[in-house]
Amino acid sequence: MQSPLYSIPRPDPHVKVLLPCLVTLATLVAAPARAQAVLGFGDDATTPQRGTVRLGFENIWTRFDQRFEATSGASITTQSQVRTTPVTVEIGLLDRLTIGGRLPSLGTKVIATYFPDTARAIHADSVREFDQTYIGDSEVWAKLVWLGNLPERQRVRPRGFHVRSAVTALARIGTGQPAPPMQQFGTGTGTGATALELRSQWDVLVGSRFWASVVGRYGHRFADQLLVRVAPVGDPFATDVGPVEASRQLGDYYEIEATPRLVLGQYFSIGAQYRYRYKLRDEYTAVSPGTSPDPSILDAGSDIKDQRVGFGVVYSSVAAREERHAAFPAEVFFRYFRTVSASGVHPSPSEYAVGVRIWGRLWGR
Repeated sequence: MQSPLYSIPRPDPHVKVLLPCLVTLATLVAAPARAQAVLGFGDDATTPQRGTVRLGFENIWTRFDQRFEATSGASITTQSQVRTTPVTVEIGLLDRLTIGGRLPSLGTKVIATYFPDTARAIHADSVREFDQTYIGDSEVWAKLVWLGNLPERQRVRPRGFHVRSAVTALARIGTGQPAPPMQQFGTGTGTGATALELRSQWDVLVGSRFWASVVGRYGHRFADQLLVRVAPVGDPFATDVGPVEASRQLGDYYEIEATPRLVLGQYFSIGAQYRYRYKLRDEYTAVSPGTSPDPSILDAGSDIKDQRVGFGVVYSSVAAREERHAAFPAEVFFRYFRTVSASGVHPSPSEYAVGVRIWGRLWGR
């Protein structure tokens, strides 16, 4: 039997998957776009217009694993998970001024597996779980755009080069609960400390598709008192641990964050983010002089330097609603972050989040 003069090659299964994705991406890139037609990923210098309320709902999942080893050969591995569900409200008092608040609900779980020695490291001695569910530290803030504010209709269709800047004053209220002092690996739902934070947000818009934000933050926590487990940071094998009533002064912190974004048509946007954070050392002192063990050993290793990177995808109908192309203004987003470096024994968590923000009118047009 003669073989055919030619044969039709079978399509690569990867091409079947990638081709529709590439066609969709090319369609979005070719579609008309306007910088800031889509918000939603990362902090920025925008505010809701006067008389507008913006409600946000999120689900955030954070996880990290750690391993601790003793000189005896014993070891402990932990798997930590935190589920955060915040509700956020922002109200535009003026076109340049907004007030807002955030109340999170948290559920934490830590699974600790204990191995008695190196030779038996494949056989766990015991497994313990540490769970906690409560509200987290709540926040209220005021945000003022002092430079380059645009009316809403111009904001969603800017041209050329624009710079905008805002300042935010935020109060964090210690409504969260730290982990119980004698839970060896418990993860609390918040610090429980009251804090003030100042932010400076800058937006740069270039052309019709690209815009980026740079945000600086400084935070100060106020001193308080609480029961603490006294053990060297990163040493869960310590035996003389308290609990002890201590005066706590959590360290101030600094953050710098950069978020470039690319608008893909009227409805979609993608972005990336880099954040550097530095927290100064905490200070613990015994409420009663001469207390043993001395809680000041908690100071060592409490300063933190970390860097994280991430990306996000946003679908928005806000600009389309402004131009009467959509019935309801809303945003739906997905984001992912990964801590790529952290100082000392501090963990490097990964974070996934999905959420929605909706707009409504309280007064005015």
